[in-house]
Amino acid sequence: MKKSFVRERRVEAGPYKEIRLYSRTIEQERKCREPRGRRKKVTGLSQARWNQAQSKRKAALFLYANFGEKDYYATFTYSDQFLPEKPADAKRDQENTLKKLKRLYEKEGFELKYMWFTSYQYDEEVGYITRIHHHIVLNNGPSRDAIESVWSKGRGKKKQPLGRRQVQNIQYDSDGMQGLVNYLTGQEKWENRQWKKGQKRWSKSRNLKEPHETTNDDYWSFRKLNKLGMSNDDGAEEILKRFPQYRILGDILKIYDEDRGWYFKIELFRNDDG
Repeated sequence: MKKSFVRERRVEAGPYKEIRLYSRTIEQERKCREPRGRRKKVTGLSQARWNQAQSKRKAALFLYANFGEKDYYATFTYSDQFLPEKPADAKRDQENTLKKLKRLYEKEGFELKYMWFTSYQYDEEVGYITRIHHHIVLNNGPSRDAIESVWSKGRGKKKQPLGRRQVQNIQYDSDGMQGLVNYLTGQEKWENRQWKKGQKRWSKSRNLKEPHETTNDDYWSFRKLNKLGMSNDDGAEEILKRFPQYRILGDILKIYDEDRGWYFKIELFRNDDG
């Protein structure tokens, strides 16, 4: 029996695929299956950074798995007249707008799917450091004008927009929708100069498809992995042979450790999507 092997770990979300290559040992696998002991304490700052990174990654995967070029990307801001006094007031505006959107979609025969991102920096002493605003990604359905109309207060002649509202179709660039994903997952949500504990930077509808993960422990050998590591193109040619219907997004992350060997992280986007 082999004492160690190369693992290919895939996370797939719609046209997006994330590949990680690294070595594993049989001993590591055995320990993973053992009951967990008492967790070591992590410093508050380290835990906060970890939580933020994981939250951003999860949001990105849900975006890739559920939305594309035919769908909508909206920005909602506030005029001075309707600027919320504190973030909790903006949360109520969000809830009311989602109720209106759900009714609008149902009326026109669609099921609403969404991800909502709110951005602000708020301090109880000085108020808003960064003015609060919202971004929402929705599945295609009603017209853009109809969606813009829900960012409002009042009815009939008394109906007024809460602020600027802009709805547009998602547009792919050379990296698919990576630019939009990076922008949305980087939205700040700070209260009293801290990321509020237990509060995500985003929310989503419950009907979104989940990204899925698989592993393959048979395809890559240590010889193949070393070949990738020593290649002039960071293994790009070999990766694209493995996944011919995809293109590589950005740079390949390649790390070498004397004890653990090579580690690769590659982000891919399917060629027939954008």
